[in-house]
Amino acid sequence: MKKAGFYFLFLFLLNAPLFGQQDSIHQLDEVVLGDVRLYQNSRGNRLQVLQDSVLEKNEPFLGSVLKFNSPIYFRENGPGMVSSASFRGTSASQTAVIWNGININSQFTGQTDFNTLLTSGYNNVVVRSGGGSVLYGSGAIGGSVHLNNRFQFDKGFDHKLQFKYGSFETFFGNFRSEFSSENISLQLNISRQSSENDYPYLGTGKENINGDYRNTGVSAAVAQIINSRNIIKLFTDYYFGDRGFSGTLTALSSSKYQDVNSRNLLEWQGFFGNVTSNLRLAYLDETYRYYENRNSDDHTFGRAKTGIAKIDLKYSLNDEMSLTGLADFNFSEGEGTSIGDKFRRTGSAGVLFSHELERFNYELSLRKEFSEKYNSPILFSVSSGYEVNDHYGMVFNFSRNYRIPTLNDLFWYAGGNDRLRPETSLQAEFGQNFHLFDVDLGITVYWIKIDDLLRWVPQQNGQWRPENTKSARSYGAEALAEWQQSFGEHHLNISGTYAFTRSQDLETKNQLIYVPRHKVTAAAGYGIRRFSAWYQFLYNGSVYTSSDNNYSLSDYTVSNLGLEYDLLKNRELNLGVELRNIWNTNYQSLPGRPMPGRAIYTSLTYKL
Repeated sequence: MKKAGFYFLFLFLLNAPLFGQQDSIHQLDEVVLGDVRLYQNSRGNRLQVLQDSVLEKNEPFLGSVLKFNSPIYFRENGPGMVSSASFRGTSASQTAVIWNGININSQFTGQTDFNTLLTSGYNNVVVRSGGGSVLYGSGAIGGSVHLNNRFQFDKGFDHKLQFKYGSFETFFGNFRSEFSSENISLQLNISRQSSENDYPYLGTGKENINGDYRNTGVSAAVAQIINSRNIIKLFTDYYFGDRGFSGTLTALSSSKYQDVNSRNLLEWQGFFGNVTSNLRLAYLDETYRYYENRNSDDHTFGRAKTGIAKIDLKYSLNDEMSLTGLADFNFSEGEGTSIGDKFRRTGSAGVLFSHELERFNYELSLRKEFSEKYNSPILFSVSSGYEVNDHYGMVFNFSRNYRIPTLNDLFWYAGGNDRLRPETSLQAEFGQNFHLFDVDLGITVYWIKIDDLLRWVPQQNGQWRPENTKSARSYGAEALAEWQQSFGEHHLNISGTYAFTRSQDLETKNQLIYVPRHKVTAAAGYGIRRFSAWYQFLYNGSVYTSSDNNYSLSDYTVSNLGLEYDLLKNRELNLGVELRNIWNTNYQSLPGRPMPGRAIYTSLTYKL
């Protein structure tokens, strides 16, 4: 990257102007979100918000929540094992995971293992469909998943203690505490989970061996309203995991994997008349150790430390129009058995223009990244929305997005390639929103073309090496529906999603591997007085497991059922029973790795 680019970014970050009409008082919302841009700058994208009530039914892993409640497809080695996402036919490294506005995809692999994220530490999870690289950087091609903490003020104390125990000696314990006064809000969350995970492989006489796991998550967040113009927020998130890597039906394993992830974020929001400023400083630390033989001390390791500085400056031209400047700087330092000691510096600058009329709005945005290792294209996004009436609206988005090579891609001893180009994509989507008879229905069609796709391919000497090899195209449709109604003491809600995905290698015209053409989810809940029940349904279509489309895995359906009863009238003590895979379906999402059959879990929750 040219040095002038870095100097420009440093000046932009360090000289955050504090100007505007100093005599105006900004009225603070009761709820202060960790990622304001997610809601303000997603006019042309579909947002699916999963609140804490949904998260509780699928705890503790984020992968379980999204598998049963979103259009995203997941490949899993088994419960607690590696879980990776495919969003709109893209790969796991083309789905960004955003923690309170910060991209936390691994510096080594470029993706996130969804079974290392415990949902109990977040207030909601938002699924943002479509490209988002202008706002969230590398990997936001198929879509992004957002983990958010929200703050409420002047609410006093709120505590929750929960225990779950069930099949395969699975235990989950969680303590969550919140306190807020007029000017300060505090959150603390502690989670612990363990399982022998030795479930039988249906119809084989075998069982899952070496699949045990134990993990601990601790998170805290605090927000302080300094005065009417300034808010300070601090987030910290810690995860430790220790798990065996089970083998397949034909090959046993005795390996073990340990990983530690630490995330820390300091955020300042300033309100100065027509100017709103948001500064984020983050430090991320990811470490792993892999033991080929868990009974030996020999292991490989890797550690990546990342510092991030981001600033947004929004200037309101009037009540309808605003202009926002964006800049960020990232410094990553990695070391490990397979890459040595390496570092990477990247920075970017961008601008967003928004215009909101009575029923029509649009947004234009540009972003350019600077790097010493590669040249990145200018990214852009054009979004608009039109609310025809109270029952029907339309949204549109057209954007260019990208994914940068990872530390492994660039520096892996056995075949890294420091001349790689970033993957780039062009995509368009058109959505329609309906609200009729208390039913909310959203339908979206989309098209994505990805160039310079990064793949590890075999060389003539037998080694594997990453290269920019081919182009891919995805197109399809998504539908999300929700209905809820109350009849006296009866409360009923029904929701569902459907995804049709066609994702092709443009050279061979074959469907890309691990991309189902059809995925359906449905959920229903019913409550009366102290009693409540819920049901979940999942259908995954068949997937190809070889690039020539000669091998595949069959489609499958899985259903879960839960019952809950409040032991006390004030609902402070709740007893629950959950049946997973109630029809005892024998299915796999990866070859030779059967998933569990029927299982039962009980829970006891105390709220104060």
